Amino acid sequence: MTLYQKLFGKKKIVIGMVHLAALPGSPAYDGDLEKVFAAAKKDLLNLEKGGADAVIIENFNDVPYPSSNEMMTYIAMTSLVTRLRPLTKLPVGINVQYNITEAEWDIAYACGCDFIRCEVFAETRVGPNGIFEPAGPSLMRLRARYPKDIAIFADVNVKHTFPLVDQPLDFTIDSLKESGVDAIISSGMTTGCPPTLEEAQLVKKYAGDTPVIIGSGVNVKNVKDFFGVIDGAIIGSSLKKDGNVLNEIDINRVRKMMNAVR
Repeated sequence: MTLYQKLFGKKKIVIGMVHLAALPGSPAYDGDLEKVFAAAKKDLLNLEKGGADAVIIENFNDVPYPSSNEMMTYIAMTSLVTRLRPLTKLPVGINVQYNITEAEWDIAYACGCDFIRCEVFAETRVGPNGIFEPAGPSLMRLRARYPKDIAIFADVNVKHTFPLVDQPLDFTIDSLKESGVDAIISSGMTTGCPPTLEEAQLVKKYAGDTPVIIGSGVNVKNVKDFFGVIDGAIIGSSLKKDGNVLNEIDINRVRKMMNAVR
């Protein structure tokens, strides 16, 4: 049994986003860490009550994203995850923007979380936040030094970036599989924008037995089509009040999504 199967079995999964308010070190931080925790707790519990299969805790509002954060940001996020993790029985993932995989692994390891998301694993990508070299080599060595049952979900052609040099999709996916990632993420160009169904089908074709998860843009109108092809979705915007990614989780939207999935 794979690590992914231990977490989710063979069902199609919905992973909801707990988007943390701006943390210390971010330009938008308002000085009240307890308010950040209260909002995250509410979102986490609403995702669980609504029937989501897992959550990812992410420093979503720390824009513009750096290639490395201040130590205070990592410590603050670790403190929050330490308090949030015992509140749910759902699998919990960690994503530290942007592609800061050492912090992701360290937080997941220290706080008893179940998986991380690595945006740039086997490519060199460029975007508004800079140039990002593949994190796979360092991340897999970190996993070997601190072994634990923490799954790695890795993106291909991640949103908000472009390839520095074009790289064939099948070549990239083969690299992900050979490195031992536990799931592959396929997203559209931006947050809330899905890949095309044809793009998802192609990723699934090359991924073979490795699970494929849609990383953006899944909603109640397209979930049936996507879930006929792939294995799950990471969903933020369409589970928020009014479908606005900046709003809080709407438990009724979560329930509606899960009813559509099931």
